[in-house]
Amino acid sequence: MKLHKILIVDNDIDTLNIIESCFEEIEHKYLFYRANNGLEALQIAIEVNPDLIITDWEMPVMNGMGLIRKIRINENTAQTPIIVLTSRVITSEHSQTVFNTGDADYIRKPIDKIELISRVRFILMLSDSFKKIVELKNRELTNMAIQLLCNKEFNTKLQQKVISINNSFGALDSQLRLQLFEIKDEISEKLKGEAWSQFDMYLKMIHPNFFGRLALICPTISSAELRLAAFLRLNIATKDIASILFITVDSARTARTRLRKKLNITRDDKLATYLLSI
Repeated sequence: MKLHKILIVDNDIDTLNIIESCFEEIEHKYLFYRANNGLEALQIAIEVNPDLIITDWEMPVMNGMGLIRKIRINENTAQTPIIVLTSRVITSEHSQTVFNTGDADYIRKPIDKIELISRVRFILMLSDSFKKIVELKNRELTNMAIQLLCNKEFNTKLQQKVISINNSFGALDSQLRLQLFEIKDEISEKLKGEAWSQFDMYLKMIHPNFFGRLALICPTISSAELRLAAFLRLNIATKDIASILFITVDSARTARTRLRKKLNITRDDKLATYLLSI
């Protein structure tokens, strides 16, 4: 069973103790992280990437609303579910403030144990379901990339057959030979064009901001480098990327190095991590 990470944030240590104590006797266990204000919580959230954040509304240094705003604009934590704790009398205006700040839920203080447990379970269940859907979609994207690879292999075989026909019949009429190669190229371009179109469309559906964010981070990035970044994000091997892009393995490695330099990333492992966060 997955051990969910929950970051609890409050400048009152008694509240932090109460929250943890609510979950001591239930079967499913959680890993809790603590912070006393929004700024400290933000640093922990970026470091550990929690599955849920439970934060007080009013705190020194940075309050709950400030924390939520920062969480939502950070690439690594933007989708993290948040529950806001408040002792205020909840009005429709307060509710609107919470939702406008970044799609967060809220619970009234003093904390009701049953309400807290049920709300946490429900939110984490929805979050896990969303993550599974994203994983499934990423798998489908990878399958589309494999389709591109298969198209490349098909094109190679087609080219070999055209050459074989030419060799089998000796020196074919130059016009006939030219027509054979033109047919081969037309089929190749059609297959490649359709596959790229489907891949780009699906990537934008699943990760709609990926290409846009990369272009903002690096305005000089080329369309070929954007596609390379997409394949690296899907953890596709360099040799397969080379085949998909119709380039040599050395050229793929060179392209990867250039991409790292453009994005100011020092190592290949950091490049993959960085692309996953976008």
